[in-house]
Amino acid sequence: MKRADLHGEAGMGTNLTGETWGVSASAFLTAYLLLALVVTALTLWYRSRVVAGDPAGVRTVDGRPEDVAYLNGGPALAVYAALSAMHVDGTVLTSDRTPGQVRAGGPVTRSATGLQRAIHRSAHRLIPCRSLGTHAAVAAELHRIARRLEVAGLVLGAPGRDRLRSAAVAPGLVAALGLVRVLAGLANGRPVGALLAATLAMVAVTVLLGARIPVRTRAGDEALRRVRERHPELAPSMRPDWTAIGPAAAALSVGAFGLGAMLAAEPAFAEELAAQRAVALGGRG
Repeated sequence: MKRADLHGEAGMGTNLTGETWGVSASAFLTAYLLLALVVTALTLWYRSRVVAGDPAGVRTVDGRPEDVAYLNGGPALAVYAALSAMHVDGTVLTSDRTPGQVRAGGPVTRSATGLQRAIHRSAHRLIPCRSLGTHAAVAAELHRIARRLEVAGLVLGAPGRDRLRSAAVAPGLVAALGLVRVLAGLANGRPVGALLAATLAMVAVTVLLGARIPVRTRAGDEALRRVRERHPELAPSMRPDWTAIGPAAAALSVGAFGLGAMLAAEPAFAEELAAQRAVALGGRG
């Protein structure tokens, strides 16, 4: 009868001393904390390598205002930067009656970018500027910009983002181990408060790492910072005269400093594009 009881107790994950899995709570907690620290440190190191990017790619955005805009605020801001340049050279017009709509104006200039040419072709009649990115020609140019920035190591493409998400698996496994031990400890009537706190901390680490997937690499952040440092005269606080600085500089002002630059320099144009609403909805500025 005693032998049967011993076998039953072993089946519950305890030993003769009553310790869960035959390991004391203090010993397991110490080992668990060490494991959690090591795994978290390695995961952060791996993530740091993934998001480092390529410092040499900083030069890629030189002379490409729409690339700067994409780096700063994604495809929507790249479109607004292109529209800013087209507004200055007269190749795009806004609607007097319906804010947020544009149509092609005069013929595109020789200096027009691929994105500007695609917008000009797509806006042969009044069209909401927010929907420009859905047109095949515009979407193709935006994809080329994104690909160029990805190859340069300034933004993370889908593979890089997947690598960051997969990095959260390791701390997740540590959290799962802690949870299993907590449940076993509760079933065995052992104290689990400290281990539960450590387990919840690892759950938080896992969720945070899985949710925080940056778009720009550190090299991308550096590239954007350098552009802003080289062109302080284009900042919204300076209220640059777009007619004087020209189309490319107008696009770079919006690209580097966000829609706030448009609101400061060309408030009427910004109102016609309904840019205030875009800023309220999250446009970089």
